Amino acid sequence: MPPLVSGGMLGRPYTPSTVATEDPRHVSPLNANAELIGSANGLHEPFLRRAADAEAETSSSHALGAFLTMRLVDQFAADRQPPHSAALTYQIRATRDFLTGLHPPTIEGNHLLQIVRVAEGIGGSGKVRMLWPPLLAFGYWLENELRLDEAMDVLESGRRLSGEDVGEEDVAALLQLGRVLRRAGRYEESREAYENGGALAARRGDTHSEMRSRVGRARVAQELGNLAECERILEGVLTDARRSGDTYAEAVATHDLGQTHYFMGRHASAIQLTFGAFNLYEQRSDRTRALSDTGLVLKELGHYSAAKRALLLTLEYDPPPENRTRALVELMDLGALMQDRLLFERGRREISQSLDVLPPDERVEFEMKLGRGLWAFDRPAEGEARLEQAVALAERYGLGERLFRAEVMLREIRESRQAALPPTALPPEEQPAPELRATIDSLNALAGSR
Repeated sequence: MPPLVSGGMLGRPYTPSTVATEDPRHVSPLNANAELIGSANGLHEPFLRRAADAEAETSSSHALGAFLTMRLVDQFAADRQPPHSAALTYQIRATRDFLTGLHPPTIEGNHLLQIVRVAEGIGGSGKVRMLWPPLLAFGYWLENELRLDEAMDVLESGRRLSGEDVGEEDVAALLQLGRVLRRAGRYEESREAYENGGALAARRGDTHSEMRSRVGRARVAQELGNLAECERILEGVLTDARRSGDTYAEAVATHDLGQTHYFMGRHASAIQLTFGAFNLYEQRSDRTRALSDTGLVLKELGHYSAAKRALLLTLEYDPPPENRTRALVELMDLGALMQDRLLFERGRREISQSLDVLPPDERVEFEMKLGRGLWAFDRPAEGEARLEQAVALAERYGLGERLFRAEVMLREIRESRQAALPPTALPPEEQPAPELRATIDSLNALAGSR
């Protein structure tokens, strides 16, 4: 359940702020990470691939607009000679004219036009760092739309702006890069990007971003199944965040620690931590993610009605695609547990429409829950095939914890089929323990207020 984090603050799009000055002679660590995201050949192939998709006319046109915009950004790269002023003026005008002619207007188009406006304002002044904020914001939007290759392409374009002069933008880009690589299943490369970003943040005295880098490395450890290491890192971040009064860092560390406790089987503490993070967060996207995770843990504890309430509330908040997908996966699983076929099929249908763009960890989770659900609805052969797919994907991407769970589910289905046993009956709904009653009562009050 990877959280959304971006830019100069944990979980928030990058915005400039005043930070300590770094020695400009120091080589940007982004250059050291060039191999992580491919060579800068200027082809911007992810956008060209989308532009060639004739079945998505609107998206294709905007992808071509993104390609033209990134080609414009290339003109400001540190390793290129400054373009002739007349040629640059023509390229800016032509790109802007193409973008303003796109219909209907979209969020993507607005991001692209902002990049072009900033490029026009820079002109030949050499103030190329002004391009960083709109580029990082566009990359963040692409990531939330699960267009990970395109997000990496935008980060590569921004990386080429820096040269040897490093700044806070470089930290933001490295941490954003680490997250995108992690979501793409490139874990070793992700860890390296997080480490480089954290080292640069520490040299700059940016304690918030340094904590972000540690949270990122904890998430990599979690995805690879090293839960003890993940817990150790997050406990350290939580201590430092409380000491420094960084409420947002505290919320993220609390949330991720709750998720880690869930994977370690400590469900009672997990639900208290995830709902505690919900109360600490301010932004809606963060709150929906914490609410979705609270529903997941309630489901595992056998509190199905409360879990369903939390997950449906998550959808009512109109969450970003990643958060919506996670909630739908858990509702699908809950539908199987409650023998609610409509709830199960709703989740299956909606997720299947975007299956090809799901990050590896979410795809494995979907295949596991779908396999278990098909088994619950007396379709064991289909369920076994889905779980075999989950095992194969988890092995391919080195998702240790999910691989273990998928193998356990697959073994249970095979043993049941061999013994001709029916699906396991739904256990009765649990009565909440006293330490969970306050959380469930707060959740009920939240649902009643909407």
